[in-house]
Amino acid sequence: MAIRYDRSVIGEGMTLTRIIDPKYKTNIVRVRFVVPIDPENTGTNSLLMSLLVTSNSEIRSRSELSSKFMGLYGTSIGSIAGNVSDYQAMGISMNMIMDKYTIGGEVISEEAVRQLLLCVLSPDITDGKFNENYFRLRKQELLDNIAASVNDKRTYAYLKAKEVIYEGEPAANTDFGTAERAESITQEELMAQYRYLLESAVIDITVCGGGDIDSAVDMLKEAFSKLERKNVVKVDYRTLSPLKNGVCIKEEFMDVKQCKMFMAYKSDYDDIYVCKVMSCLLGGSAFSKLFLNVREKLSLCYGCDSYYSELKGVMLIESGVDAVNIEKAQEAIREQVKILQGGGFTEEELENTKMYIKSNFMANYDSEWDMAAWYRAQNSRGTAYTPEEVCDIVDRITAEQVTECAKSFKEDTVFVLKAKEDTADE
Repeated sequence: MAIRYDRSVIGEGMTLTRIIDPKYKTNIVRVRFVVPIDPENTGTNSLLMSLLVTSNSEIRSRSELSSKFMGLYGTSIGSIAGNVSDYQAMGISMNMIMDKYTIGGEVISEEAVRQLLLCVLSPDITDGKFNENYFRLRKQELLDNIAASVNDKRTYAYLKAKEVIYEGEPAANTDFGTAERAESITQEELMAQYRYLLESAVIDITVCGGGDIDSAVDMLKEAFSKLERKNVVKVDYRTLSPLKNGVCIKEEFMDVKQCKMFMAYKSDYDDIYVCKVMSCLLGGSAFSKLFLNVREKLSLCYGCDSYYSELKGVMLIESGVDAVNIEKAQEAIREQVKILQGGGFTEEELENTKMYIKSNFMANYDSEWDMAAWYRAQNSRGTAYTPEEVCDIVDRITAEQVTECAKSFKEDTVFVLKAKEDTADE
């Protein structure tokens, strides 16, 4: 594929990644701050990012700022926040059309990036406080999002399962914290956290798209290189979750129609791509072991899928199941894991899984968002493989490696969000 990738250091703990593919017609600019997860500040960080995209020192009205970006050919800006392993990564993301596709070739990239820089580095602050009205509104939005995570039963079950799987680890926390903590956030805390991020967070800037925005990229470099940095945090994304002494089984009751079950297996197997193939062979496709046997043949689950978290060394098996089938489903899932550990799969099954994975990898070229996410994941591994290079790696994986990998995974946790008797509709 005709793609150009470059990653450079622009300051202490600050990097700029450029990904250019001429087929794209837009460019995205993403500024992320990465810090260790601290449950006292996860909600504060999320609130802060949503505030930064509301207004800035030049345009103090939310509606006027939106109009400004709309006038730049529908340029969009928004906040991002999420947890990556034991770290919280949050920031601002912008999407804009390339200058050469505007009427008469009008240059909009420089003004769009200038406004983004104002939002990040020169926000709407008066007398040491963010805009009070927007502060209240965004805090309420944060509280609403926290409440929504409880109403969405699948999300709630996943978050509760994480608490058990990663008990005692930073990864056990959500990226928005608790409602009680969110309610107590003050302007003073927000300002202190803002200064901390500028001084000490790892700052990761990504520009991905069709390119031709060198001047705007120079603006980014110049602005961030002027930051005064100190005590910059060190990030090591791959922090394997320790295996518990015995399988931890927990359940919680709620008014749901369908029970949500999560089974976690942990491993310290080094080759993440072998782990990805093994997990997909187990439950990552419509022809996987879990889908064909536990869901289709035995009809024990409404859905049964496995996901591999490489940074924590955890394979998570998720299923929706009726209460009467919980124990049967658990045993059936364990049986399929044992089959893989015994090498009970055909060469055809392995090759079909590889083709499925490779197709998904190559699909990252379809959009600049996916390509940016691809290289963000590569950066977290300390690599810069193209999708083609990873496909070659996958092609060379043997059945013996998959079997050895499967044997390394040990059951760690079972969490079930269980339906009450005579439940109301979900």
